[in-house]
Amino acid sequence: MMINTTLLIIAQSSHVLLYGLCMTMTVALCAIVIGLSGGLLCGLLTSKKLKSKWLASPIGLYVLIVRGTPVYVQVLLMYYALPDLLRINLSPFAAGVIALGCNSIAYIAEIIRGGMNSINQGQWEACYVLGYGTKQALKAIILPQVIKIVLPSLTNELVVLLKETSILSVIGLLEITRIGMNLSAHTLDPLTVYLVIALLYLVMTTGISVIAKKIEKGFEYDKSQESYIEN
Repeated sequence: MMINTTLLIIAQSSHVLLYGLCMTMTVALCAIVIGLSGGLLCGLLTSKKLKSKWLASPIGLYVLIVRGTPVYVQVLLMYYALPDLLRINLSPFAAGVIALGCNSIAYIAEIIRGGMNSINQGQWEACYVLGYGTKQALKAIILPQVIKIVLPSLTNELVVLLKETSILSVIGLLEITRIGMNLSAHTLDPLTVYLVIALLYLVMTTGISVIAKKIEKGFEYDKSQESYIEN
């Protein structure tokens, strides 16, 4: 009887759940844009071929700190400590996006760095022989190969980031987990409510995985060009 009542309340709250889903996906999308932009740059600047003399060490230290501390603590620091230190106001949405985005930068930087380092030196030399500059070679030949190599890892990072948005409930962001907490307090049936919330996360993460697999299968790669470059 309680389960039926809980499901009825959840159905009646479908508009609130939809809002929470949209908020969760919006935060994840904004954070992954930050992560991809910063991670790509940091990954390139710490790779063997394009390593920056002045920036490699600070980036390495940043990656070490971010990867070595819990994202939960990073969110709390971003929402409570940083605004107090800089005398600024950050909304839960802004603090959450920045915290998750900065966290994602560290992981994506390592993914890109690993992908760049896996490219054979002969690829670069062949590009130079063909008249490509470093930027041209990176854009036309190297990066397409790197993207294909790291796509599964990037997909995993996006899935992890989407699930990490649940942490933002601690700073009051009305995402899907926070809405689940509110519904659980209202229905006094946490088992049913959180099973529904878990199912919604499963649907979102499965959707990401399916899309990524389709992209991976449809990723056009010119094998004849690869063979030509390697020769």
